[in-house]
Amino acid sequence: MINHNIRVFAFVILGLAFGTYIAIFVLTQDLSSIDFTKAISHISTTISINIIFWLLFIKWLWKLKLFYPWLVQVPNLSGKWEGTIKSNWRDGAQDPIPMKITIEQTFLNIQVKIKTKESSSFSLIASFNIDKDRGQQQLFYSYLNTPKPGVRERSEIHYGSVLLSFEGFDVDEMDGEYWTSRETTGEMHLKRAKDS
Repeated sequence: MINHNIRVFAFVILGLAFGTYIAIFVLTQDLSSIDFTKAISHISTTISINIIFWLLFIKWLWKLKLFYPWLVQVPNLSGKWEGTIKSNWRDGAQDPIPMKITIEQTFLNIQVKIKTKESSSFSLIASFNIDKDRGQQQLFYSYLNTPKPGVRERSEIHYGSVLLSFEGFDVDEMDGEYWTSRETTGEMHLKRAKDS
């Protein structure tokens, strides 16, 4: 769970709306004889501009460093990652499995897709667990893994959950563990791909 500072968000939303209205008012009014009909019509323009800003913020602008950490509490994990999975399957005798990860993220949503040589998985639900008081910064998600048809005799379709830990806002590395409905567990290590 993320403890967003609702008071900060409220001040930013109201401050942006008020600032936008004042700017439009000053730019369009003759201050010696104020047109109140025009002043009232500026309200709809102000609302439209603010809606466009917040839509852009949710999609892209939240990634700008000027919003960290006073407004945005989560890091930007978007992009390509590479990593390995070490499973306890067959008593952990298997070598670590290389994987490629794609993370797609907006301010309100995050999706994780993983590909290995034998399977692919995508997150069904994902959330951050950021608790500064306890020093925790984690990404938690549940996923559906679909092995290729040729290996399903020994590796069936299954569900799983992952908990990845990271530090700070400039995240280039994550470590964690996973559990599956096949009653296997393991460790994961991810690094941001250099071309990401």
